[in-house]
Amino acid sequence: MMNKVYVLAIARDVPAEDYRLYLDPMKTRRYGRLLKRALATALKCMHDSGVSHPDAIINGTALGSWDDSEHMLRGLATEGEQVSMPTHFMLCTHNSVASMIGIYTHTQGYNSTYSHGSVSFECALMDAFLQLRSGQAQTALVCANDELTPELQQHLTQLGITGWVAADRSLSVMLSVAPGAHPLYELTGVRIVHTKDKADSARVIYRKI
Repeated sequence: MMNKVYVLAIARDVPAEDYRLYLDPMKTRRYGRLLKRALATALKCMHDSGVSHPDAIINGTALGSWDDSEHMLRGLATEGEQVSMPTHFMLCTHNSVASMIGIYTHTQGYNSTYSHGSVSFECALMDAFLQLRSGQAQTALVCANDELTPELQQHLTQLGITGWVAADRSLSVMLSVAPGAHPLYELTGVRIVHTKDKADSARVIYRKI
């Protein structure tokens, strides 16, 4: 018998003025804008759900930490390959957000990142849904994190590229096979459609409780 999957908590875009409620300023002083927002949003979701160490942490991102990527690329362009930018290099990778949430919370379970354009979050959600349904995990934190810097937005507009990248956002959802006291929804399915000549699309199927 397959498990039911419940949504225990949802957190979105914790504002910068509230970071102090969740983050240690000394530990996070070198983190970029996206990483701070993503981490604070994840921690709020974990706090609201009462799950401090989920069995899985899965992030969906189209572009990763783009601001750190821009800093690193500018340094390489102006100073050459000898430039020393270890922090920007470490934090610009797509899997830096999921990894940092695990490190910050001392959560050592399944940790993964999906980068599939506009359906990155839904791919992460499907992974978690299948793991919980099959009993491989009991709880999962699923996130969506992307940032659009002014320079990137300008380039995308000039190239006429729209619709393939997620909006500037941080979203965290806590899933569990146990409904808890006040579940928000029952997640019943995730459908992702890959079409050769059209943009990928996805549909999240749920039932409000």
